[in-house]
Amino acid sequence: MAVLLTAGCGLFGGGDSGNDASSDTTAKAAGPLEKTTIKVGVMPTIDCSGAQLALLNKAFEDEGLKVEAETLQSGAFGIPKLKNGELDFSFGNWVSFLKAQSKKDPDMKFVSESYLSTPNSNFVALAMPDKGINSAKDLVGKTIAVNALGNVNELLLRALLDANDVKFEDVKLVEMKFPDMLPALQNGSVDAISTIDPFASLAQKSFGAKIVFDMTGQGPTEDYPLSGFATTAKFAKENPNTVAAFQRAIAKGQSLAADRGNVQEALPKFAKMDPETAALVRFGTFPTTIDAKRIQRVADLLVTYKMLDSKIEVAPLVVTAPAASN
Repeated sequence: MAVLLTAGCGLFGGGDSGNDASSDTTAKAAGPLEKTTIKVGVMPTIDCSGAQLALLNKAFEDEGLKVEAETLQSGAFGIPKLKNGELDFSFGNWVSFLKAQSKKDPDMKFVSESYLSTPNSNFVALAMPDKGINSAKDLVGKTIAVNALGNVNELLLRALLDANDVKFEDVKLVEMKFPDMLPALQNGSVDAISTIDPFASLAQKSFGAKIVFDMTGQGPTEDYPLSGFATTAKFAKENPNTVAAFQRAIAKGQSLAADRGNVQEALPKFAKMDPETAALVRFGTFPTTIDAKRIQRVADLLVTYKMLDSKIEVAPLVVTAPAASN
């Protein structure tokens, strides 16, 4: 744990559903790459396993791409970097991407899904066992750490608190990096944390943190489309073959992530998790296609909980993925 907490988010190593998405931008299946060196934002979390496996297994190199990777605190931090050209592609949660797209700041295209968080996949709210926090109602008046305000953690918390008749205004959210949440929970700086693996398993194993509720369990957030990759509309228009090559590489990584053994073996490499903890990690599914209908669910939930003023149509934002290369 000390290694993980010291290194923090600077660490970096390196289920399928049909694609019903339509788009005004379709990546070409083949052709000369417009750009061969790409800058990509990533995270050392379970939902980025597909991209991490693609890097570890040289899937990008197989597509003629050299990746310059930057590890992010959250997907929300990758969006301004997309806007100013510091990143060509960024991993992130759909909430942050959709909120930015609602203002066209920047105008984006969605190129890959990364993760569906299913029940018992360890996207959870955790508390210390001696604090008397056993349910959503016990969070009234408490402070909860999230990795970014206004992102997927907030949306899921709003939905779950509402489902348990708790007003969102009755809790306090504070922004904190995932690795920093663990000591903050342990020393009492916060009452609860909303986190995902590998950090959830590490907190449970290392100092007995307990699950208050499953963030994507039964209810309005079940089987939640959590994250994916985006680029700007400008980059997608000017570099269609590069986008297609990126999508093919990610799809290879996503296919590898469908095998638990591959993820378990990779976690110590990209998240610096010890093999014993990696064996305990629970996770959802890693789609190999991008489905606008799934992401639309997130957009609609944002309107329901007043995190967006008006509905966004997702299908025109999706870049249809090309056929996988051999």
